[in-house]
Amino acid sequence: MKVVPSRPHDNESRAEQLVFDALAIAEFGDHHPIAFHSLFLTDHEKKRIGEADFVVVSKYGLFVLEVKGGGISFVDGVWSTIGRNGTKKIQDPFMQANTAVHAIDAKIKKLVKTHETRIPIGYAAVFPNIIWAQKGAEWDREMICDREDLRNFNHWLKELFEYWNCQRPANDNLLSQDDIEAISLFLRPSFELVQPLFDHVKQVEQDAVKLTEDQYHFVDIAMENNRVICSGGAGTGKTFLAAELARRMLAAGKTVLLVCKSSWLRHYLTARIPSDRLAIATMSSLASVMRRSGTDCFDILIMDEGQDLLNFRDLHQLDNVLKGGFFNGQWYFFHDANNQSNLLTTVEPDALDWLKSKNNPAVLKLRVNCRNTTNILSAIQSELKCDLGKPTLVEGPEVVEYRGDCDGLIEKLETLIKDLMSSELDLGSITILSSVPKRKSIVGKLSTETQAMISELDDYKVRKIPFDEMTYSQIKDFKGLENDVIILVDMPHPRSLDEEETKALHYVGMSRARAILYCFWSI
Repeated sequence: MKVVPSRPHDNESRAEQLVFDALAIAEFGDHHPIAFHSLFLTDHEKKRIGEADFVVVSKYGLFVLEVKGGGISFVDGVWSTIGRNGTKKIQDPFMQANTAVHAIDAKIKKLVKTHETRIPIGYAAVFPNIIWAQKGAEWDREMICDREDLRNFNHWLKELFEYWNCQRPANDNLLSQDDIEAISLFLRPSFELVQPLFDHVKQVEQDAVKLTEDQYHFVDIAMENNRVICSGGAGTGKTFLAAELARRMLAAGKTVLLVCKSSWLRHYLTARIPSDRLAIATMSSLASVMRRSGTDCFDILIMDEGQDLLNFRDLHQLDNVLKGGFFNGQWYFFHDANNQSNLLTTVEPDALDWLKSKNNPAVLKLRVNCRNTTNILSAIQSELKCDLGKPTLVEGPEVVEYRGDCDGLIEKLETLIKDLMSSELDLGSITILSSVPKRKSIVGKLSTETQAMISELDDYKVRKIPFDEMTYSQIKDFKGLENDVIILVDMPHPRSLDEEETKALHYVGMSRARAILYCFWSI
C-alpha cells in the first residue's frame, strides 16, 4: 500500500512506526488503497487543530486508525498508557478516531466531488504492544488491532473494511479508484501544507543559530588586532560580530562606542546588547550620547553598516572621539561592499581607502551567509549579480514572485495577507517592505480590514523587536534589520532596470528575508 509520506514522521513513537511498516507492506489485489501518516485536521469538532495518526482511503471507504503504544488501562472511564515512565492518562482512542473520521468526511463532502454522494467511513484503535481480550459495550472486537492482529495486518484490514462496509447499511456502497485518487489528492496537501511556513521558519532559526556560533572565530581574530576592516554581503553576520565584539570589550572593562547611521538599527542593537556602559549612537545623536556617557573619548570604536559612514565628515567626527584616533586607536569597521550607495548618505569613493591607510588595519572578509535560505540567496545573486556569501542554510521555500498592474497586485496582496494571517506564523515575523511611504504604496489601497492588521513602523515602534504584529517599513529605514518573512512591494522587476540604474533598494529589500520572500513586481 502506498503510504504518504514515504517515510514516517519522526515523532519518537515506536508504536506508530510498527503500524506504518505494516501498512506499507499491505496489499490488495482488487484496488490500490492509500494511507496517510499524521494527518492534520483543521475542521476538528473538539480542537482548533486535530490530528489523525493514520488515514486509509480504499474502495471500502475512509478509515481512521488511532494508535496507542505501551500497556493500556481503562479504569472508571479513564484511559491510560503504561510505559517505562509510569502511567499516563490519554484520550479515549475510539472517541479520537470517531471524531477524526467524521471531521475528514465533513470536509471532503464540502470540497471534493466523488461519484458516491455518501462516503463509507469507519475507524479503529491499534494497540501494537498488547494482546486485547477485553469485551465492552463501547467497541466491537473488529474495531481493535492488537499485537497478534498486527502480525497478519493485511487480513485484519480486510476484516475491518468488511465490518464497516457490510454491517453498516449506510456503508454498503463502494468507492471507485477515481474516488480514491480524488480524496487522496485532497488529503495530501492538507497533510503536507498545514503549517509549512511555520516549519520552514523554525528550521531556518535552528540552522542560523548553529551557523552564527560558527562565526565566533572571526571575533577571536578581530580581538587579536587593534584595527579591523571586515566586509561581507548582507546576511553574513556582520551585526552579530559587531555585537559580540562589543560584549567582549565591555567585559574587559573598556569603554565602547558602537556607531551606525540608522536610528532603527541603533534601537535594534540597544535591545541586543543591554548595557549601561555601552554607548550606541547614530551620527546625528552622537553628541547627545556622549554627553550622557560623560566622556569625550572612547577606548573602542565599532562601526556597523559602515558603508553608510563612508564620507569624510562622519569619519573625521569619529576620529575625534576615539582615543588615539583612527591611526593609533582601537577600531572595528564592518561594511558591505555590495552596492547600497546613497540610500542613507552620500558615499565618497576615497573614504574607504583613507580608512585602509590608517596604520595597516587587518582586512577580513565574511564568506558564509547565515541569514538567507538557499533559495532566497540564489534569487538575489541571480537577479542582482552580487556576492552575499556561500549558501549554508536549508533550501527553504521558493521565492514567490507576482507581476502585474496595480489592481492585479492589490488583489494578489490582499489574498496573500489573509492566507498568512490564517496560517500558524507569528504575525510579528512578517514585514512588508516598500520603496515608498505606506500612503503611496499599494498597501495603502488594500481593504480597510486588511490595512488594520498592518502596523507601520516608526522610530518608536521599532524599539520593540521582535514585533507583535505584521509590520510595514520603507526599505531604506529597514537597513541592518531582518525578519523571517518579507513581502517586497512597489518595485519594478530588477531585470527591467537599465545597467546604469541602481538596484540598491532591491538588494537591501530582498536580503532582509530569513526564511520566506514574496516579491510583487509592478509593470
